[in-house]
Amino acid sequence: MKRSGVMKGRVKNDSILEVIFIIACLLCIFISNIDYILSIIIIIGTYILSFLFLVVFRTKIINSNLDTEKQKKFLYGFILVFIVYMAIQLYYKFGLNLINMMDQYTHNQLRLFQLPLIMTILLSYFFNIRLRRDFNWGIKLKDFLVIILLYVLLEIVPLIMSNQVEILMNISLIDYFKNLVQQIYYPSIVKEVIFRGLLISGLIGYGVSHKKSNIIQSIIFGLIHILNYNEFSINIILTSCFQMYIGFLLEKIYLNSRSLTPCILLHALIDTI
Repeated sequence: MKRSGVMKGRVKNDSILEVIFIIACLLCIFISNIDYILSIIIIIGTYILSFLFLVVFRTKIINSNLDTEKQKKFLYGFILVFIVYMAIQLYYKFGLNLINMMDQYTHNQLRLFQLPLIMTILLSYFFNIRLRRDFNWGIKLKDFLVIILLYVLLEIVPLIMSNQVEILMNISLIDYFKNLVQQIYYPSIVKEVIFRGLLISGLIGYGVSHKKSNIIQSIIFGLIHILNYNEFSINIILTSCFQMYIGFLLEKIYLNSRSLTPCILLHALIDTI
């Protein structure tokens, strides 16, 4: 009975921490876009709706078949792959300014193939982790519909309500689907395996609760997007809270569906526009 009380208290505390994290993210997003108050209020409103929608339509979390020791190995795998990933990202951000042996397009094409290849080799060789064996790649119709509705809430509704429909009208369907396919391959598959697969499973394997693990991976996921900018400032850090919030939602999807495919699909859809 005492253990049950401790668990209930832990769940309650984790839930409060989760709410605080969400509020902090939305507040930072608002502050970083203070010049566009009406638009950002609309966007934040749709973010809140997307989270509530995900909570209402969540499915029961299924226990993973992976044992604790294997889950701990996932954290080691994450550390190794993350170091390699960051090294490659830093090279492509700063090295290209010093070494101009190839044009930008060629470098980007190489990056598309390098990251998944290096990631798979490192995991397979050092930790005996097989992406096909150790992760679930299925997707149920219910999960697919949830992803589509979340995409509409996160991307389409804010554009329509902010009178930016011309952005949607100017997108060619052919270009859209070509971009979507590329986004699925990189960065969606790569980042979902690294953050929603390896990191979250490794943290849980070490006894970190699901909700705390989600917050930790969301913060790391958001901060790496600072590399997308050519300058470093407080406003850039605040802006990264958008990616933190998206990472938070993606992990909710993963913990509920126990599959990386819904996360990859939503990630790619968000990055396509």
